[in-house]
Amino acid sequence: MTQNEARQLWDLVCQSLVQRLPERTYHDWVLPCTPAAFDGANLWIQTPSASTKIWIEQQLAEDFHDALVHTDLSHLRLVFTTDDIKLDSKSETTVKASLKTKQDVPSSESMPLPQGFNRFTLENFVVGPNCQLAFSAANAIVENEGRANSSYNMNPLFIYGGSGLGKTHLMIGIGKGLMARKQQIQLAYLKVDKFFHEVTAAIRLRDTEPLRRKYQSNDILLLDDVQVLRTFERTQEEIFYIIEHLLQHGKQIVITSDNPPDRLEGLHDRLVTRCKWGLIVDIQPPDFETRLAILKKKLEEPIFRDYPPVPSEALSFIANKAKASVRDLEGLLTRVIFQASFLGSAVTLDVAQEAFRGMTGEDPASSISIERICKATAEKFGVSFNDLIKKKSRRQDILIPRQVAMFIARELTTASYEEIGNIFNNMHHSTVINAIASVKTRMQKNPDFNRDIHGLLNSIT
Repeated sequence: MTQNEARQLWDLVCQSLVQRLPERTYHDWVLPCTPAAFDGANLWIQTPSASTKIWIEQQLAEDFHDALVHTDLSHLRLVFTTDDIKLDSKSETTVKASLKTKQDVPSSESMPLPQGFNRFTLENFVVGPNCQLAFSAANAIVENEGRANSSYNMNPLFIYGGSGLGKTHLMIGIGKGLMARKQQIQLAYLKVDKFFHEVTAAIRLRDTEPLRRKYQSNDILLLDDVQVLRTFERTQEEIFYIIEHLLQHGKQIVITSDNPPDRLEGLHDRLVTRCKWGLIVDIQPPDFETRLAILKKKLEEPIFRDYPPVPSEALSFIANKAKASVRDLEGLLTRVIFQASFLGSAVTLDVAQEAFRGMTGEDPASSISIERICKATAEKFGVSFNDLIKKKSRRQDILIPRQVAMFIARELTTASYEEIGNIFNNMHHSTVINAIASVKTRMQKNPDFNRDIHGLLNSIT
């Protein structure tokens, strides 16, 4: 195989990545990489440093998988390496022999789960109030494999939530757990984009039956990103027949989406009905305590063993700044560690702040005023600004927005309980503490309220 073929394949992948990644991420991590070799099955990509290799494998695995699916190259295996690989362009070369280690070379066996998702296990999943039911359901599916469990129907298990919150992690964790319990189990991981390409190819051949049988023969179907189906009419039809067959034969299905079934516009009614047959669970953005636990769990991974330790004040800074998703949280932590490594220094709060500035372009020291928080909260709940901060009313339409504003002020500013109380007509600090506790309890019990609060947090930040 020639080096020109390697370059052409890499260019196709990059064309897809540049459309789906933030410009800064693409420029910092993908652009410095170069195609090194292609042996007909594996495309070796040379990274400029071990840190870049780790970042890509840890933070961009899903993006690379999606890019391969989008370019109809899902059969291709990407191998990221720091080794200097030389390829003779005039003849075919066995690349594996030129590598110093064979740990980076993917197995030639057919793997049902995507490459790059090695760390997605149920054991590595950090459980918080935001995802407790989803994790319990995932764990129960693995634990009850092979048993008749009529007490509660979890088939299909429908997991929904925003991007980067752990839906795919749970799904892959279920798949790995089931394969560990029963090695002969037939499992298929199906990205909707990939299935669309398969359906298109089958339609060209005027025979979709072999494609149906391919997926109907499985014991487990992991259907990822089902919301994409809303734009694919014929693909919906084929997915329906597959799901219908598997459900009738008692085969487990796990589905992920960005919204619950009833909010998936464009999805056929009969498909929505099948999605609602089992258990529907959601994953919300993690609270501060869970974010901190995720960071500490991340630091236990072997790849960070030789890197500088991260002090508590830096972890707290990261947990406060990266609220939107687990992916953002882990990404900022990895960047902080690498930045300290590049500088040859210990991880400090200053290093963390500089890494945040480099990653987002924002000034980490820029403060959000409580006045701004109150105005945004008042607008969200449809109350006046003056009523929110001055009226000591116990009416729910005033009390709840006021409690929410106190909660967000505590989340986004360094103000003490006493200082927050002073803003709200000199309320006692114990009242502020109780108000914040009340909001946290309501967020845990009411998913819609939880979603609204996190939306408000994100709009303010």
